[in-house]
Amino acid sequence: MRQSLRWIPALLLTLPLAAWGGQREAELALARASSSVAAAQRAGADEFARDPLATSHAALAQAERACLARAWLDCEHAAERAQADARLAEARTRQLRAEANTERLATALNALRDELSFRGG
Repeated sequence: MRQSLRWIPALLLTLPLAAWGGQREAELALARASSSVAAAQRAGADEFARDPLATSHAALAQAERACLARAWLDCEHAAERAQADARLAEARTRQLRAEANTERLATALNALRDELSFRGG
């Protein structure tokens, strides 16, 4: 009976370490999410991808509230959602900018073709 109870003190000593690990992971996730939201804003997501950017802001605010409440797992999950939405907003912004640039290049190319055919014809 005594041998089976020997693991209890060791378990009690590891609980604070496990809680600290959860806090550290949550804070790291929050920092990554905040960085991703800032990157999406710098990329111009305010103009091109408002919905996913707004969703990422909401999830980031939720993560911050969870961290303040020391709900580390909730904080980490909300931060991961915020990061995913911010990355989506940034990718969507890049896509729409690339499409606009492609359209401008196609218009310029067509104008050059028209000019060449006018001169040659």
